[in-house]
Amino acid sequence: MAFFQSRYRGPDPDNPDHWTGYICHEPLLIQPSYLDQLTQANVRWGFFSGATKGSAAYILQRRLGLQEPILVAMEDAPGKPDPTGLFMTVEQIEKQNQLEAAVPVIYAGDTVADLQTVQRARDLQPERTWIGVGILPPHAQQSADYAQTYAANLKRVEAKIVLNNVEQLDLNQIQQLIN
Repeated sequence: MAFFQSRYRGPDPDNPDHWTGYICHEPLLIQPSYLDQLTQANVRWGFFSGATKGSAAYILQRRLGLQEPILVAMEDAPGKPDPTGLFMTVEQIEKQNQLEAAVPVIYAGDTVADLQTVQRARDLQPERTWIGVGILPPHAQQSADYAQTYAANLKRVEAKIVLNNVEQLDLNQIQQLIN
């Protein structure tokens, strides 16, 4: 783990002010403008991440410029596919936005464990609509065969749709999924 963090964060992995590693330059998978569009359309969002809180907060706050985003990270909840962290994220979104508990939840993820999290959430809270959306990570899009296999694996665990990028989950797509 220390070797990975030295490459990912840099030689001073405990101080985000001095990070120089891959985290500083890795391609971002969303842009703030996408989240702004969701917010303006009254689509509420948050993050349930398998990354450490420090790494996820760095990306969200420093790289994307988000102010106090809702974030449940790896040390805040059991690992996926346990849905506890997803429940915590939804609860924070509802509390912050004073939403009723019946609002459908769309969870976009790029791993089988992400989609299994949605399945388990549905099993434990069947009174709510839980919709899983698969996102092909960049590495899975390097070849058509691998992308097809990866998408099939996400659909196997009940992804309603599989997209190449989370920003393809636009307002029209969200409306179609909910209806």
